[in-house]
Amino acid sequence: MKVLHINNVANVPDGLVKGLKKVGVDATLYQPYTGINKSGKFGKLRVITNRITDARALAAQIRKERYDIVHIHYAYFGVLGILGGYPYWLHCHGTDIRRNLYHPLFKTPTTMSLNRADKVFYSTPDLKVHADKVRPDAMFLPNPIQTEMFEPKGFDGTHGKVLLISRIDKVKGIDLAFSALEKLKKRNPSVQIDAFLWGPDLERFKDKDFVNFIPKVTHQEIAQLIPNYRVIIGQFELGIMGMSEMEAMACARPVISVFEYGDWYAETPPLISSREEDEIVERTEELLGNTKLCEEIGVAGRDWVVKYHDYVSVAERLAKIYEEGRSPSPTI
Repeated sequence: MKVLHINNVANVPDGLVKGLKKVGVDATLYQPYTGINKSGKFGKLRVITNRITDARALAAQIRKERYDIVHIHYAYFGVLGILGGYPYWLHCHGTDIRRNLYHPLFKTPTTMSLNRADKVFYSTPDLKVHADKVRPDAMFLPNPIQTEMFEPKGFDGTHGKVLLISRIDKVKGIDLAFSALEKLKKRNPSVQIDAFLWGPDLERFKDKDFVNFIPKVTHQEIAQLIPNYRVIIGQFELGIMGMSEMEAMACARPVISVFEYGDWYAETPPLISSREEDEIVERTEELLGNTKLCEEIGVAGRDWVVKYHDYVSVAERLAKIYEEGRSPSPTI
């Protein structure tokens, strides 16, 4: 079987392609041109021209290579398949349907892309309610975690290091995270709190002196960075775990976040789930002061991710769907 994945959203396609290769599928990842205009009307024209040129080159490659399946990531990117005249499967990741399906500008291309797709996937349980509005046959495919890259390593950092792994974005519940972390720092001045210089709401928080902002790093670099922290703080708004939270769990680090879809799995993930500011602070303090507890939760988290989200296992499941063309159960 010959498969092409298009558009590396949150490193999900990268993990799927690597996993598919492991299970014997001839899989390739193509990154389309996604440049944005930063230089006025001529820059905008150049971006449009580059996108058209890239889309034509992609369509030509697909015709030449005769892929069995073209798997496009990010909902409105299905337009590439529509304009290119080739059948495609479509994979939704979050904002692309959570927001864009209701957006005055993006609603039409998003809906059209969903309708024209042969199959539709969504990557987190909260997206089901949105996908169902257009494609009630859409399938949940767990995000693939590269558990060979994100693995337990010896702890190299000080015991008082905390990493906010979520991007600085209101939709991630960043206001609650910063409020809790500010209280944590006041109660524990020696604790080091790091966060990435990343996200649409960064301007609101970048001057907070209780947080040490660090540059956003590559996917491989973050796998080396996570083990330097004792506790990982995730997202609190959507009730889901993203790639970052599960990658931290794969590194056997305890994660404090919110997860409301435990019934989608045979076992609820062993993370600390709370939206209460004081509880977030208290549980962080508890973990910072208890190495054994950190290790127990970390090992349990690693085992859960390997069981339900290992990239090879997810790829095996996807390959079976490719072959059989049938929908899996939403519960895994």
